[in-house]
Amino acid sequence: MRVLIADDSEVLVERLTSRLAEVPGIDVVGHAINVADAARKIRKVRPDIVILDICMPGGSGIDVLEGLNEDKLNPMVIVLSNCHHRQYRKKCLKIGARFYFDKSAEFHKVAEVLQGLLEAAAI
Repeated sequence: MRVLIADDSEVLVERLTSRLAEVPGIDVVGHAINVADAARKIRKVRPDIVILDICMPGGSGIDVLEGLNEDKLNPMVIVLSNCHHRQYRKKCLKIGARFYFDKSAEFHKVAEVLQGLLEAAAI
């Protein structure tokens, strides 16, 4: 499973990459640091999964998510953000995100979800 991380926090990217490296079958194929970088790398790399922050330089993760819909790209999107407002969660899920997790309280769920997807695919 090919994963691209779109987040401008180098610390989070390193921590998440390290955590996902512990899950057999997951390959982090890169990361993007802003909205334009995310859109470009998603088109180029064609990941299976995009882990996407909402608050990024150059726009919003919502812009990236909307762009995926416009370009008819279909990676599974997991939003991992500090934006706790209910309207962000609701909008992201409505426009195509599969999951929406709070960075501070639900960080661990990203690896759990990916592990579960890998296990389900193996059945």
